[in-house]
Amino acid sequence: MPRQKAATTTPRYSGGRKKTLRIDQGLLDRARQALGVRTETAAVTQALEAVLRREQQIQGIRALAILGPIDARRID
Repeated sequence: MPRQKAATTTPRYSGGRKKTLRIDQGLLDRARQALGVRTETAAVTQALEAVLRREQQIQGIRALAILGPIDARRID
């Protein structure tokens, strides 16, 4: 199944400050293409959001693990 492209709208950030960063251009271009976004700012913003989502998922999984084994019959 082909990967669905992300919206190419303005990045979802509030405010923001101009930053000067040294980023590998090839890496940035590949990330922009993989994310399906037009601008470098959108690529960086979405990549940072993905890192934060991953951290939230890890924390959620750890919280579930504390509960012990999951009974598959109770799912739904």
